[in-house]
Amino acid sequence: NGIQETIKSRCDGKKVFELKVAELQTMDTCPEISKCLETVYTCIRATHKTICDGSTVHLKCGRRQVISVLGAYFGRQDKYTCSEGRTKLELKDRDCSKSVTDIVANKCNRENCCSIRVCTDDFGDPCPGTYKYLELAYECLSSK
Repeated sequence: NGIQETIKSRCDGKKVFELKVAELQTMDTCPEISKCLETVYTCIRATHKTICDGSTVHLKCGRRQVISVLGAYFGRQDKYTCSEGRTKLELKDRDCSKSVTDIVANKCNRENCCSIRVCTDDFGDPCPGTYKYLELAYECLSSK
């Protein structure tokens, strides 16, 4: 159903999960009737990596396992991550990132291991002049 899919998309692979009741009310086809929602859902655990621009990350799963990318974002969300040796100007824009999940998934999904070069040539430039990084979440699944 719609609510379970919303919970799944917001929960799986995340370090923190929050869902406000108001978000669920927009899915309500009969808002005049009071309802109670009770659900149980176990979020899928993920491996999280943060990789600075210009670096390469190597993803590897165990024997007979393959990578499944849950999410990847390139840009900058704070002034602390990958900030060493950077000027204030390079860290100024802190609200710029874009999803690059499809790019990373196309390269790594269903592989036992893969390498990703973190650079604007591969991911585009969501914030010119700002030093960026890749935030990545993936899981290892049994290969079939």
